[in-house]
Amino acid sequence: MSAQPASRNADHSKANAAWFILALIAILGLVVLTAAVRAKVAFPFDQPLVAFAHGWNVDPNVWKALSETANIPLIAIAAGFIVWLFVTGRRREALLVLLLFAAVTASSEGLKQLTLRARPVTGTAAGIPGVPYSYPSGHVLEALSILGTVACRLWRSALALIVRIAAPAVVTIEVALVGIARLALGAHYPTDILAGLLGGIAAVGLYAWFTRPGSWADREPAESHNVAATLRRVLRGHPG
Repeated sequence: MSAQPASRNADHSKANAAWFILALIAILGLVVLTAAVRAKVAFPFDQPLVAFAHGWNVDPNVWKALSETANIPLIAIAAGFIVWLFVTGRRREALLVLLLFAAVTASSEGLKQLTLRARPVTGTAAGIPGVPYSYPSGHVLEALSILGTVACRLWRSALALIVRIAAPAVVTIEVALVGIARLALGAHYPTDILAGLLGGIAAVGLYAWFTRPGSWADREPAESHNVAATLRRVLRGHPG
């Protein structure tokens, strides 16, 4: 009987190590790609794919609507996730997620200033006013980072299996649609999208690693459970 728990622990350790390794590979890939973009390396597939996607006979408002799903809705989801973690007693995890999301946003803006890569189609309505640079795709980066961490938390929950499986599937579809929309609007090159994907994978991998069972972010102070229980009672109308 004791062999089974030991085997499960070994499997969990391997899975956690895989997340950390994946994050490191993604970061390394992002560093190499960024260096190439900053050095003005010409990627032969960038311009043809932008022209192909930008020429699709689809109402631009469809692409704009898909692109906008990675703006205000994402901010609401991120804020709600952090608040939910705090209210349910996961204060360390809430702090970790807050810092991670802040780092993702700062990295996106920092890489834009580092590479100074102009958008494929200037004057596009999809571009962010005051931000003429395209690398990396902040929409893709933040969509994968925010929705990916939420999906990871759902996967580790005790919810029904169908919900746990649906979460990463929905994230994959959403990120893919946002990336396609940004290409079709002429706001990004394919390598911008790739950079956003690498950054998002790194963020989700680091989140999964730092919140692994038994980690600092997974162990909560005893008083946090009392605070969470009190808040739940207040919300239910039973403060006593």
